[in-house]
Amino acid sequence: MSVEKMSGEQMSFGHKIPLVLVSGFLGSGKTTFLNNLFNLFPDKKFGIIINDFGAIGVDAAVIKSPKGAIIEELNNGQIFCSCLAGSFIKSVSAYADLDIDYLLVETSGLAKPSPMLEIIEAIKKINGNRFSYFGMVSLVDCGTYLALSNVLKAVDEQIHYSDLVVMNKTDTVDTGTLKKVEMKILSVNPDADIIRTEYGRLQEEDFLKLNEKKNITAPDGRFAGWGGQGRPVPILLQSKSPVSLSALQAFVDDPGGDFYRMKGRLSTDSGMVYVDCTTGQKEMRKDESSAENRSEGLVIILPADENIVSEVKQRASVIFGPLE
Repeated sequence: MSVEKMSGEQMSFGHKIPLVLVSGFLGSGKTTFLNNLFNLFPDKKFGIIINDFGAIGVDAAVIKSPKGAIIEELNNGQIFCSCLAGSFIKSVSAYADLDIDYLLVETSGLAKPSPMLEIIEAIKKINGNRFSYFGMVSLVDCGTYLALSNVLKAVDEQIHYSDLVVMNKTDTVDTGTLKKVEMKILSVNPDADIIRTEYGRLQEEDFLKLNEKKNITAPDGRFAGWGGQGRPVPILLQSKSPVSLSALQAFVDDPGGDFYRMKGRLSTDSGMVYVDCTTGQKEMRKDESSAENRSEGLVIILPADENIVSEVKQRASVIFGPLE
């Protein structure tokens, strides 16, 4: 899609395009949430922007997008950072002359949305009133939220700027933990609508509560920086030849230290496999995605701890060869 400023003649469709951001820390269920959303609105036409923090896109191949949906990928950073903000604004603008009902943006799990006001204003400056910002939805993994929010500012920063907070994976914790999670969310954003759910499911009326926002929350200095552990470290693991499935399984079971996320597709001596792991959940299965949507490689996102990074790289090098 070419990106140019539209003329009045090009703006031929009679409605504003609602722009909705979908945030949530790594592994909180954003992709599953989107897939369920598409099932809720099968007659709607969606534009979709997928933002992955790692060097390769993984989520786009897992999105079960409705027929006719147009997907754009932005990788290797997060859209609110100066490294990708310009590309994000251009990507949004590329949808301006398309006849779609919604533009959905799945942000990186490490998104820090404090510059949102400035970015939305830049989108308006380029595209006039073609887009209408309908707010942000934030997915929260009830099983990991309390621990993560204590070490990474991005977790609560996403909630602070959200209009709808989806407490996801409620089936994985007890009622006492659910109450603590909800109270912590309210302390971060007392004005947010909160919904409890499993598997990222939403009711139609919950999504339709989102309306055009006249005011966008200004930057909040409390969320400056990444927190005590620093900026997470992404590592891309790739191999020119199929890797040993048993060696890969051993690495997935124990990569050598704590990690936030491990995700990707790899060719093994037993065929293509899909890996999707978080702190509390590990999955490795046969890959069933279509070849044209498949990027090969494994992205692992680690705490900014030199010892952990060194140990993980050392173990990974046994499978993938020397790493930089």
